[in-house]
This record gives sequence, structure tokens and C-alpha cells, in this order.
Amino acid sequence: MKQNTESAKRANRLVNEKSPYLLQHAYNPVDWYAWGEEAFKKAKTENKPIFLSIGYSSCHWCHVMAHESFEDEEIAEILNQNFVSIKVDREERPDVDEIYMKSVIAMTGSGGWPLNAFLTPALEPFYGGTYFPPSPRYGMPSFANVIRSISQSWKSDRKKIVESATQMRDSLRELYDFKKSSDSKIDRTPIEECYEALAGSFDEAYGGFGSSPKFPTPSNLFFLLRYHDGKKDSSLSLNMVRKTLDSMMRGGIYDQVGGGFHRYSTDRYWLVPHFEKMLYDNALLIMAYSEAYLVTGNGEYARVVRETTEWAIREMRIESGGGFYSAIDADSAEGEGSFYSWTLNELTSALNSEGFRTEDIQAVAKFFSVTREGNFEGGRNILTAKSLDQIASESGRTPDQLVDLISRAKAILLRNRQSRPAPSIDDKVLTGWNGLMVSALSKAFEAFGDELYLSAAESCAKFILEKLSLNDDNGTLKLSRSFRQGESRGEAVLEDYAFFANGLIDLYEAGFNSSYLGRAIDISKTMIANYSDEKDGGFFQTMAGAAHLIVRVKDAFDGALPSGNSIASLVCLRLAEITADEDYRKKATDTLMAFWEAVTRQPASFTELIVALQFLLGRPKEIVISGQKGEPDTKALIKVIRSVFLPNSVLMFADEKMAVVSPLMQDRLPLPEAPPRVFVCSNFSCMLPSKTEIELRQALSE
Repeated sequence: MKQNTESAKRANRLVNEKSPYLLQHAYNPVDWYAWGEEAFKKAKTENKPIFLSIGYSSCHWCHVMAHESFEDEEIAEILNQNFVSIKVDREERPDVDEIYMKSVIAMTGSGGWPLNAFLTPALEPFYGGTYFPPSPRYGMPSFANVIRSISQSWKSDRKKIVESATQMRDSLRELYDFKKSSDSKIDRTPIEECYEALAGSFDEAYGGFGSSPKFPTPSNLFFLLRYHDGKKDSSLSLNMVRKTLDSMMRGGIYDQVGGGFHRYSTDRYWLVPHFEKMLYDNALLIMAYSEAYLVTGNGEYARVVRETTEWAIREMRIESGGGFYSAIDADSAEGEGSFYSWTLNELTSALNSEGFRTEDIQAVAKFFSVTREGNFEGGRNILTAKSLDQIASESGRTPDQLVDLISRAKAILLRNRQSRPAPSIDDKVLTGWNGLMVSALSKAFEAFGDELYLSAAESCAKFILEKLSLNDDNGTLKLSRSFRQGESRGEAVLEDYAFFANGLIDLYEAGFNSSYLGRAIDISKTMIANYSDEKDGGFFQTMAGAAHLIVRVKDAFDGALPSGNSIASLVCLRLAEITADEDYRKKATDTLMAFWEAVTRQPASFTELIVALQFLLGRPKEIVISGQKGEPDTKALIKVIRSVFLPNSVLMFADEKMAVVSPLMQDRLPLPEAPPRVFVCSNFSCMLPSKTEIELRQALSE
């Protein structure tokens, strides 16, 4: 095959795009178009099929196929003569990705990235797959043969292809045709069935669910923590959470040197990951470890939160501060995993140069399971973490002494690693993913009290409000999807509104700045007005009238990310408690009922939506603090509240601005010179105000 050499490279249309993923293909010989009218018009005018290729910048196999096929002159010539080729960043256009991922799964039984689909000029899919090799292997045809065959079929049997594609479009529309159930009522059935399903798939030996590849699935953990809280006596649900979190933080999926989690483990042991780091994974896991800390008091969970947050602020935050980048690539110049892995000689040399004694180096190597043979390619080692007590005993140290030794070693290894060729960063800022980060940092602040977390959450929220939101001519607050190099782009999708509104509510509860709650209410109103299905319940992924989409998606499946419908439901339920506006609660219950039949059939696929159900049925507590901000007695009562895991609750600080928002402020504004009080209400009744820490603990436990 003939590769596109450096000297022969010339730019295609993608050179004008902002997406780092699209820019990676800007010098391919393929005549790429971005998703848009120009490409669609060409396909219709020339009556050519569309080749749609979807991926993202940190996707390993996307890079492989790009190098093998999209940089190849012969393949490019076939594509350029016979197809209109469109490249899409799935992170910029999750709406496009959702439609064609579902269609490829329907056609082939599986999906993933790179996602390659073939469409009619009417954008209806008729064939697709994921990675295609450059030559036939492993039972897969070569990509060149695939595109030649499709091109020939389009010319010889176009009518049949168009009919098949139209049937696929109709099937997709049926797939997303969720309607409110008239024969069902909201009850605990999906909660109990979800618990049974997760218990049945739990890996008792290594934690997590299923076998390999194994994903973190934080939504499962959020559900189980709430299940445990509701049952009070369900040790198995908590054990599933602890085993999973413990195994992940000790495994290779966790970056033992720099902090932060990789995408997923290729094995059931959490040892060998795909090495990309995604912002959303880490935001969700910061939340999971923070919540688990409140339930268990495990100090190791606090360490993981601290290290992961430090990593995100150090390596993922935009240079000007505020917003967070999307991802770090799996690959570096030396190959996937080489940046994060170590030979025994490399580790020894790095520590020896900083004055570590031989016995100290041996203890560090044993703690991280570093051997001369290695546990990864080429004799390299993916670092894992053994038990502190075990290694301390074997090395004649106390656990505290070993903690200090490992901490110093990590700092040295991190500095040493920074001299290596680093994986690239996808430096676009996505509204929804940053909304998750606002939630994560806010919850970390509440759990651990570190002002750095609150400051970072506020900076992130302000960045989104300043760079990715605007008020239109009608005064409606609208969001954009992404920001890069000074420019916001793309219409936001449901998850952007839901995740960011939820993050702003979390930020209000962390710092009691009512302006954030006000913005959350504004965003929720836009979300309801433009995305909700008033007839059949639930929320659509896109606004009405979104161009060039053959299906208006409405789904609640919780994958690596919680679904927009799940978090939108939770936002509405939380705002219903805060504002006493029953329209919010109705919107949430209508959403639950829209997906009720699907949830009862397969509850473990909707764990985040069931978290919203747990909130609805969990007799949420409305907690109002009345006192002088910053006073020691007031802060002491707030500390008591934040030391308890209270998933089904809303927390408010009584002041004049909140009195406009919430009727719960009535007669509860702070009194001059009076001691602080905390009002705990639930199920339309309130207890006597708590004035002491003992009284408050009792009120929160009831």
C-alpha cells in the first residue's frame, strides 16, 4: 500500500475544524468533509453513498485504522471517487454517534470505535462496522475490499439498498419510541430487581461486574450505596462497592504515580487497561470514592480523591483556569502504555538518582509489583499497589513509614515520567463533562473540606457560564456543546443541560452561593422547554428541529456516562424539593414512566435512572441551615451534616435570596444574636429545629 508521505501531504477541509480528532485527519489523502450541508448536498447532487467515520482523539483503534487506511493513497482514491467521506468527532456530536452506533449494532451485533457506517444520500444507514484491517485477517475482510464491494453494489443494486436503509431508519424510530406506561405504577420493583441483577453479575474475586473487558461503571456503585443506605442491613451491597473500589485503586487501571483512572481494563483483574484517560470517568469516580468515604470512613478513598483531583487540575485544566479538557490519548510516540509503565531498571535508576537506598528501592518495587520479567509488553511493568501492611511487615517498617516512602517515590517517579514523550491531550472543553466535574469537585469538598476543591468547582462553573452559555433575544439561557481556542461551537444536547444543571445544584449545596442555584433553575427551564416530550414523557437528546438527523433520539440507557434522561430526572426531583414546584416532580415522574417498561425488563441497564427513583421514593430530607455564615457554631453544624451520607436530600442555607426561591425559608431566616438552627423536614412534616450537634445527628438519622 502506498502511504501519504510528509512531503506529499496536503490539507483537506478538516484543517478548518476545531476538534482535535478531526484535525488529526486534516492531512489524510481522503477528501474528508465535516458533518454538514456541504457534504450532504454533494452526496445528493452526485448520487453517491456517504462513508461516515466516527471516533475520538484518544481512541487507540481509531489511530490504528487512520494510519493503516486513511493515510493510504490507494484507499483514499477509492473513497474519493465513489463516496462522500465524512469524519465526525463523537464527543462533539453524540447525537450523530448515537444514531449510527445503534444502527451498526443492529446490523452486525456489535459496536465500538472507530465506527464506520455507509449511508444513502438521505443519511439512512445500510452497512457498517468498526475496525477494518488493511488486508484480510482474523476472518475480517480488508477495508479496500469492503469499500470496493459497497461501491459496486451501490451502482448495480441501488434500489434494494435504499429500501433496506429506509427499513433501518424506521426500525431506529421504533427503538426510541418510549411512551408513558398507563398500566404501571411507580414502586420499588425495579430497585429490588436491579440489586438482584447486579449481585448476580458481581465478580466476587476481583470486584466489578461481568468478566472482561471490565469497566468502572460508577452508576452501579451510586445505586448500591443508596441501596445499602435504604436497607441499613444490606452488607452485600456495600461489599460490592468496597471490593470494586479497592480493586480498582490497587490495579493498573489506576495511575499509581500520577493519579486518575484509565478508561477500562482489558482483563477481569483491573491490571492491563486501555490507557486513555477520560474526564467523565474521573469525575464520576471522584464522586464514587467521595460517597464511599462517607459510608465507610476509609482513608484510602480520600487519598484516591486527592490524587485524582490533583491530576485533573495539573494536567486537564485549561491554561487560563476554569474548564477541563476532555481526554488524554492512550498512545504516545513510544506506543500505548509506554508512558505509564516501567522496567525494573528504569524504576531503580530514577529512585537511585534521588538517593534512595537499595532496601528502600526494593520495598517500593515490591509495593508496586515491579519485577525484572514485567507484567506488560517488552518486560515493562504496569504499576499496581499491594497492601501497605503486608509490605511494611516484610520490609521491617511501620505502615506510616511505608506511606512516607511510597509518597516520596511517587513524586520522584512522576517527575521522571514527565521527561518522556507524553500522550496528546484533547483540549476541547465539553459542557456536559465539565458539569460532571463541577459535581465531583463539589462533592469532594463536602466530604473532605478541602477549599481547593470548592475553588476549582467554582472556577469551572464560571468558565462554562462565561464561555459556553448565552442569553438569546428572549432572555432564555442556552448552552453550547464545546469550546476550543477561544470559540464555542455546536448546539448543546440533553446531557449538557442536565449534567451542568445538576453540577450547579451540587455547587450551591457546597458553597451556598444562591446565584448558582438560580442559574441551575434557568438551565432546567430551557431543558424542559426545548428537550422534553410533553406528550409521552421523558426528554429528547436534541432540540426540536435539529437538522440532518433521521431520528430524534429519546433514551435512558446508562453506559459509561449516565443518560441525559437519568440526570434530568434527578435535577427535576431536586428542584421540586427546593422550590416546592410540583411541575418539576411531574416532569420527573413522567420521565420514569416513559421508560418504565424498559427499566423493569432490564433494570441493571438503567441504574442511574433508578437512582432518581430511589430519590423519589426515599422520603427526601429537606435540610435548611439558619445562622450566620462563617460563625464557628454554624460551621460546626454544617460539618455534622456533611459527615453523613445523605443521598436523598437537599441542603439549603436560609438567606433573603433563597427566600425568593424556596418557601422552605419562611420563618427560618437567621435571627440576630440567636444561635444557629437546622431544620430537617421530610414527607411534609418538620422536626423541631436542631441547635446542637447531638440534636442534629439524631434528626438526620431518623
